[in-house]
Formats: sequence, structure tokens, C-alpha cells
Amino acid sequence: MSDMAIHKISATNTITDASHTKQTAASSHLAHPAKTAMSQTIATHTISTAEDVHEASSLTPADGASKMIRTTCPYCGVGCGVLASVNDKGVISVKGDPEHPANFGKLCSKGSALAQTLGTERRLIQPYYQNKRASMQQQQPLPLNIASHLSPIKTSDRQPLIENTDWDTVLGDIAKRLNDTIDKYGRDSIMFYVSGQLLTEDYYVANKFIKGFIGNNNIDSNSRLCMSSAVAGHKRAFGADLVPGNYEDFETCDLLVLVGSNMAWCHPILFGRFLTAKKLNPNKKLIVIDPRRTDACEFADLHLPIAAGTDTHLYNGLLRYLEQHGCQDKQYTRQCVGVDEALYAAKMWTIDKVASACQVSPDSVRQFYEWIAANDKTVTAFSMGVNQSKSGTDKVNTIINTHLFTGRVGQVGASPFSLTGQPNAMGGREVGALANLLAAHLDLDNREHRQLVVDFWASPQSIAANVGVKACDAADAILDGRIKAIWIMATNPVVSLPEADRFRQALAECDLVIVSDCSVDSDTVKCADIVLPAQGWGEKSGTVTNSERRISRQRSLLPATGMAKPDWWILSQVAKRMGFSGFDYQHPSEIFNEHVALTAYGNDKNQTVSTKNQPRYLNLAKDLSVLMAEATHSHHSIHHRRMPNALSNEDYDMMRPFQWGGARISMTEAANERSDDLLGDMTIQTASCIKAQLIAITPADNASVPNRHRHKQRHKRRYNNISSKLNAPTLDLRLITGRLRDQWHTMTRTGLAPQLNQHQSKPVLTLHPDDAAQLCVKTDDFVQLHRQYEEGVIAEQEASQVLVQVAMSDVMRVGDAFMSMHWSNAFASFARMGTLIPTVVDPHSGQPELKNSAIRLTAVPMHTFGKILVHPDWQDTVIVQLRTILDNFEKKRVQEDGFEKKSHTGTNAALANQLPALTWNLSRQMNSVLINFASPNISVSHTLNTSDFWQQLAEAIQYSGQLATQTHKTNTAFTVNKQRDQLRFIMTQSIRAAVNSSASASTDHTDSIATEGEGANEKLIMAVYLAPTPKALPSIQWLDSCFADANQMPVNQRYKWLLAGRPASGYVDPGPLVCSCMSVGENRIIEAITKQGCTSAAAVGEQCRAGTNCGSCVGQINDLIIKHAQLESA
Repeated sequence: MSDMAIHKISATNTITDASHTKQTAASSHLAHPAKTAMSQTIATHTISTAEDVHEASSLTPADGASKMIRTTCPYCGVGCGVLASVNDKGVISVKGDPEHPANFGKLCSKGSALAQTLGTERRLIQPYYQNKRASMQQQQPLPLNIASHLSPIKTSDRQPLIENTDWDTVLGDIAKRLNDTIDKYGRDSIMFYVSGQLLTEDYYVANKFIKGFIGNNNIDSNSRLCMSSAVAGHKRAFGADLVPGNYEDFETCDLLVLVGSNMAWCHPILFGRFLTAKKLNPNKKLIVIDPRRTDACEFADLHLPIAAGTDTHLYNGLLRYLEQHGCQDKQYTRQCVGVDEALYAAKMWTIDKVASACQVSPDSVRQFYEWIAANDKTVTAFSMGVNQSKSGTDKVNTIINTHLFTGRVGQVGASPFSLTGQPNAMGGREVGALANLLAAHLDLDNREHRQLVVDFWASPQSIAANVGVKACDAADAILDGRIKAIWIMATNPVVSLPEADRFRQALAECDLVIVSDCSVDSDTVKCADIVLPAQGWGEKSGTVTNSERRISRQRSLLPATGMAKPDWWILSQVAKRMGFSGFDYQHPSEIFNEHVALTAYGNDKNQTVSTKNQPRYLNLAKDLSVLMAEATHSHHSIHHRRMPNALSNEDYDMMRPFQWGGARISMTEAANERSDDLLGDMTIQTASCIKAQLIAITPADNASVPNRHRHKQRHKRRYNNISSKLNAPTLDLRLITGRLRDQWHTMTRTGLAPQLNQHQSKPVLTLHPDDAAQLCVKTDDFVQLHRQYEEGVIAEQEASQVLVQVAMSDVMRVGDAFMSMHWSNAFASFARMGTLIPTVVDPHSGQPELKNSAIRLTAVPMHTFGKILVHPDWQDTVIVQLRTILDNFEKKRVQEDGFEKKSHTGTNAALANQLPALTWNLSRQMNSVLINFASPNISVSHTLNTSDFWQQLAEAIQYSGQLATQTHKTNTAFTVNKQRDQLRFIMTQSIRAAVNSSASASTDHTDSIATEGEGANEKLIMAVYLAPTPKALPSIQWLDSCFADANQMPVNQRYKWLLAGRPASGYVDPGPLVCSCMSVGENRIIEAITKQGCTSAAAVGEQCRAGTNCGSCVGQINDLIIKHAQLESA
């Protein structure tokens, strides 16, 4: 039996004047006043502390034509050039820059969607103070055992959640509080945690500020999580942090080996350059070494699915094989050290022993070795699968050992190559923005180098010799009382760090937490005492360095949103207010000039080589062909502003991409030394180093054993594995983390791009089918992920839960599971995978192992599944209501737990309360926000399946203030099918001159809900669908289009269609998006396979353009071909 009803909620005739309304709620401050995401008439603020915010005029060139601006993509380390076009209405569009040497006009799915991330939506627009504890409790309550031990909140309970302020006030307050912290606790009590998405100019000022003037080395970057093992490996092998090759080598090599790199997803444009060359020369080969069969394997001639952690075993065996088969370049290795020691360490690794350790066949190992031996032009590209390991540095060095041994370093088509994951990780390395680095690639442990930097900066004290607090040590340093103030910039460590809950707890206890960011959707913003709005991509201006050492400009495309400022400006203003000189920058070119001058300062042929054998290769003055002779003599401390040859603002703005260090660095004296001619052709120059070193590596016996959590908590209890008492099966697996094809880090910006949210719109855990069968789960079932602890350790009483759906695929090894690292509390209720990962770091680099964590899975049956599509303006209101359900249930659970302890209730009843009331995630669609949700709780499911609950939510949305800006009427309609446990609920808004009283209608009167005139102005606000299985829920593509234009439906059929989730006839569902670049859905590709007879990805591309741009979706297209071509032939 199905019940249908329609309600009209009348609003009072109130028109709110926002300019006279005092804002106190969090949502009032965090988001810009309602404007469309693509609107470019954006509030601006000059680089001053003035309080006024003026509306910018449209970005129209004087001649009325579109303005074209060259800039650089802010995502991966490839550093693609972007051409941004700003038309006479201020609308921005992007395409690849055909003249940029990184991408030659190509952009991947993320780069192609950059324009969708611009605008005012979900932006921080004003500095404010925040009631940190209240904000954290509102987003996700701290576990009770942690909250009970926190010191009492010093501020009044009446303190507002957010209190807006102005720049002058907050900058002065930060300066005073940092000075007070230094006076009370010492210089080492302050820490900066920065981001690989900062520009080099931002990085430079942050590093100079803390190391040269605050006086400690406590600055680290989220690059610590991405590439610090590559830095350590390069410094051990080459004496310097150098990348020998360049992108041309991917086209000129005969063999490309990818180690721990899903290049097809993570660096697709560079991967495409290799594939284009391979298509022209099919004899080129590709080998992929990865535990997973990633999308890069679609193009591979050989895939070695080695066990996690066994790369060192494989490459030690390769070194032995190369030595036995006469592949040593003796002339080259005469100029290397450590050759004999490395060979001795590798001598025991026979092919059979390697195969056993790596858990692959001896034949596949032999084939790999034979191809390496046969191809002098070999490039080995490695990325996070190598770096993010407790033996990451050793992995890097075993790879480099084989290249040094064969002389395949810095040669055309032959080199080891580190693929950086972030857009400016290299720039951060250049300016020394890690706790163990010094500016300008100088050695922190070299006293002469430290003094050189002190002299150049005119620092008030010496630079400390000790390594500062690194990323993974920050939580301990705060909880131990060593760090009293932390400033976090443009990164989200509450999500990305291992043991993420522990870092969140540390921020709750820290005396002062400052966060600079551009997005309201950073979990870390919610943990701050002071929030500062920073400029985002398209607003800020500076430089970035890509993986091949190429420096490019990011340029401003539009005025800053609200009061947002450049990070370098914010830092400089605080430094000046603290009484420090040398921070009076007015333009980013001044910072860049200073950075260039420091790389040249004291850098000549007579330079002192450090004890680490590190000559100074980084000399941007030479690369820029700028005569800075005064700065090359260590005896003359000349400030860059007095140098006549520093770049002018105009020169800086017009600067084209250039590669420092020459095209390639051979690493031996035998190669042609780099020319000293400052005006020479930099594309043909080759630098060399003094001595390269092979590192003897002894692989660990337990390299592939998953990591478990250790004794680290201050508030603890003896670990009791409740899941083991379940009647349902459990399964122990290894968790591997990584990226999705179309997302970036914690999605604060890519999450705004509708086309990027289609590839995977919900958090999932991918299992091998055999593991899924053992756990008795299938696709879309839910599982709960539990930490695994070392035997007998003391464990946390309550850790954040991870509750996600299952995907099954044989791309996984049996025993391994994969989950993406992107999901945060802003986008999902229980999907922060960082909470599961123990802190186990590489001893040389401090980089954490993020792809080898022990977890336990428990199947979780759900009683209700649902979808909510809501207009973006009301996203926050709906999420608040869902969080309220969770909060109320948690309070009830705590009460029931107390009762059960007194009454000795059984384990099953207690276990039922360990599950959350509701789990949800959201993803941005083209015209709406999709919220998927499910509940494992019977009573909560019953509540959700009542129309009264959704009616109350509709009223909450109506009176949230957002619908009270004009005379309107809110309409609701619903159907309830009790036999099928289904509910469907629709909420619309009608704009009318007059308002009628509330009314309702039965099923028979649905068609009369709106008049023709009223229906023409109707707007869809929310659509809700609940069912006992996901398959019973409607597809969202057509529903999403209704949020843009409800008038596409006949007025007398509107509510029937919306409640049904589809029109009566004539609609062709494109299906889930497969090709983000070309916006091609799954059903269109299936049509090309089944009706046009396409049997290859290339043929599909000819029919519908899918897979014809960056190619990162080709693997998914091939899967569809395998599935549907077989069905068609059958």
C-alpha cells in the first residue's frame, strides 16, 4: 500500500536585509553570500589591512575581447601549462597551453575542470576567531576518553562559535601571542606545518620566518608524506637533492619501468607522452611493478604484482643479475663509490629467492631482468608506492644503484625518475621548507652553510643545527608540551596524517592553532583557534617547480575572494609585527629575486663542499642568465634589492618556464660539465657532480608484514577486540591507500567540480572477490574497518570508525584491500582512513608507511539505504540535521552502555551499540549535491522511513534563513510504501506575489498542487529516496537536471515524475560518468560496444570520444568491453 501526500508550508512575508543582520552562525561566516559558483563578479581586497571590501568590476579587457593568461595547473607534479581565458563577462575557461614544455596543450580530467573550482562557493572570506572545542564537537565529537581528559575550556560557554575580525586586529594578535609563547616557553615551542600546494614564494617566507627569525627548524610540509624518501635517497646517492633526467626521456626511452606508480591516474599527461611514443614505435616496452593491477597495467607488456614492501628484494636481485651478465659500465662506475659494497649486499638474491620473497613467478622476474639488461635506454619512474614505506629510502637507492651500475643516469632516454605527487613539492625542497633541510639546497648539518644563510638573511641569531619536529612527530610534540603554537597552511593533516585522530586530539589540546586556508571544507579549519582566509588557485601569483626541475609561473586570473590574502603576505605581516626586519615585501617578484640571490650567494667554483659531499647545483641566477656577481662572493652580504640585475615586476610577470640545472645531470665528471656561460643555451647544458654513490642495501625480513598500532596513547585501556565476539565473520587484510583518478588530496577544491565526482562518488573499499566471499559480502555491502594492534599493547578506548561500501575486483592481490585517501569529515561521516594507519616511518626520511597497514573487517548489514539530492545552497543545513541524528544517537548509546554495565547485558546487545546510527557521504553534482546514506540501526531506519521526519527537516531548511530572503511558498510531497519499505519525499519552492495557508492533498489530488503561473517559477530544493537495497534507488542524472530547471516537466506531472525519480518516457539515462574529460557516461560506451560493435578502447573513442584526451579512463572502458562484448557475442 502506498501513501502520497503534498504539503505547502507558507512563509511569513519577511524580506531580510542581510546588511543589517548580525551573523553568528558558522555557516553565515564561512560561505560567501549566495552567488553562483561560476560568477566572477567577486569581492576583492587589496594587499593591505584595510577593512573595507569592495565589489570588483567585471574582468573585461579594454578592447572588450577575451583576455588570455598563461598559468600552471595546481595539482600533480607534472606542472602542466594552462591557458585561462577571461571573457567580457568575467567567465573563465581553461585549456592546455600548447607552448608549455610539460604538456604541449594537453590537460587531464582535473586540469580540464579547473574553472569549475573557481568562484566564491565554499570559500573562506574573512579572518575569524573560533571556539575550537565547540567547532570540533559539532563536526565530529572527540572520543569520550579523550574529551574527559582535556583541560577545561577557558572561555565562557556563551562564546560564539565564530567571531569575525579584521586583518589588522588578527595579525597584531597573532604576533603578540607568538612573542608571548616564545617568552614563556622558548623559541622551540612554535611549529609551522605547510603544504606542497604553496607557491615557492610562500614557502620561502615561511622557511625564512621560522628558521632565520623565530629561531627553530620546526617547519615541515605534507611533502613529508609524499616524497621525503626520494629526497633522502637522492642525497645519499648523488650528494644532493637532484633529479637527473627530464620528461623527454619518457619519449626517447626504449623501456619504461613504473615502480609503485599508477601513472595512468596520477600523472596521466606525462604517461600519455610515453604512450604516444610507444604507439609510433611498438617495440618500446612498459613494465609495471605494483601489488595492484592498476590502470597503467592496461598498457603494460609485463606486470609484476610483487608483495608490498619487497621492492628492495627485487632490485637487489636485479643488481646481481646485471653484474653477472656483464652490464656494468666500468668507465662510469670508476667515478662512483660503494660499488663493491652494494654488489656484496646483493649477491645472495638469486632469481628464485627474489621470486619467493616477492611472491611472483621466477619466469616473470627473469623476464624483467632480461629486458632491463637488454635496454640501455631505460627510465625507471617511481612514486608513492616506493616513497610511502618504512624502507622507502632503501627502495629509492636500490633503484638508483642499478642505474649507476649501468651508467644510465642523466642520459637521453635513461635515468631514474622521481614522480612528485604535489604541484610544488620541488619548490619547497629548493627553499628548504622541511625540518631537515636548509634553504637553497644547502646542508642543515654544515656549519658553513648555516652561517651563509644567516649572513644573507641578516638573521638575529644563528640557525639551529638540529632537525626540527617532523610531520609524524607533531602530535607527540604537542601532547608532550614541547609545541605550544602551530600554524597550519593550505593542508589538511587531520585527514592525511597517520593516526589522524591523535593529531586531532593534539590540536584540541594545543594552546594556539592557526590555520590559513581557502576552503571551509577542510577538517583542520574546524580545529583552529584562528582561521585566516588565504588566496586560492586563480587568485595568487608566484612560481612552482615540477618533477623535471622546471619552474613555471602561476598567475592571477581574478581578484581575490572576500578578504583572502596571499600566504606570503600573511606571514610577512606577522613577522613585521613581531619586530623582525627583512619582510617588507610588496610583490612576489621581490621574494623570488631574494630566493634567486640566495641560490647564487657564495656559490662559485671555489665553494666549500659539505661533509656530505654536496656541491651546490642550484644556482638560479645562472639559469635565469641574470648577472648577480656581487651575490656570488661569500664575503659580500648584499641584499637583493640593491642588485641592479634583479628581475623587475614586469620581467617576473612575463617569465616563461625554465629548467634549472640544465636538461640533464649526469652525476659524473666524465660528462660535459655545465657551461659557465650565463647566456648559453640551457636546453643543451649538462651538469655533473663529484662522486655518485651506490648504497649497500640489506632488505628486511619482515618488509611485507603489515604494520600494527603500537603503545602511544596517554589515555588508554587494555585492548579488547569486540569484533572477535561477533557471530558474523571477520577478515584480516592489508590496507593500501592511494588516489582516485579524478580527485586531489582531501577534495576541498576538486570536490566542487561536478564532473570529477562521477568516477567514484562514495567511499569504497576494494577487495579481491575471494576475500569478499570469505567475508560473505558483495558489491555495495558495508564493512567496518578496525585497527589492528600489536600483541598485548595498550590501545585507544574509542577510535574514529571507518564504515564504507565494498567494491570487488581481481586487480587486488588476495589479502590486500585498497581505499582512497581523499575522504574527510566534510565529505563523509566515517571514511577518514588516516585514523586506521599506525605511525611507522622510514628511519632515514621520516616518511610514513601508508600502504601497508593491518586492518580487520567486519560485515555490517544495513536496514535502509537512501539518496538525498539537495540544492547546494542548503547542503550545510541538511548535513547539520544528519549530524544531529548521529549526536543524539551517540548520547543515547552512552546512556544505554551505562545501563548494560549495571545489568550485565549480553555482548550482542553491547555490540549493536558500537555501530553508528547513520553513515553518509556527499558529492557535488552539476546542479545539486548528492548525499548517499545508510543506517544499520532498526529504530533509526524506522524514523527515517516516516514522512514526519522529512517534513521536520523541510521546515528546518525553510526557517534556516536562506528561504526567508523573499516572499515564497515551500511545497512538499511524499509517498510511503510500507510493503516495500520505501519512502520518497520532494521539496520545492514557489515564488509568488501572495502566500496561501498550509494545505495538503491526497494521492488523487497530486496533479492540482500548482497552478500554471506558480509552476513556472518553481524551484526544486530537495529530493529524498529510501529503500532497503541500493538497486531500488533511482538513478540521479535526470533528477540532477531538475535542480537547474524544474520547468522541463509538465506542471500537472511534475510531482509524479519527481517522486518516481524519472520522467514517464523518452529519457535516455547516460549512466555513471566514465570519461570525465569528454563527459561520456557508461551507457553511451555500452551502446558503442553493443550496437556499433566496438571491440577496443580506440574504437570506442572514435564513436563517442571517451578516452581520447588524457586516457586515464581506458582501463574502465576495457573492462566494459570485456563484460559487454562477451554478453553480445553470447
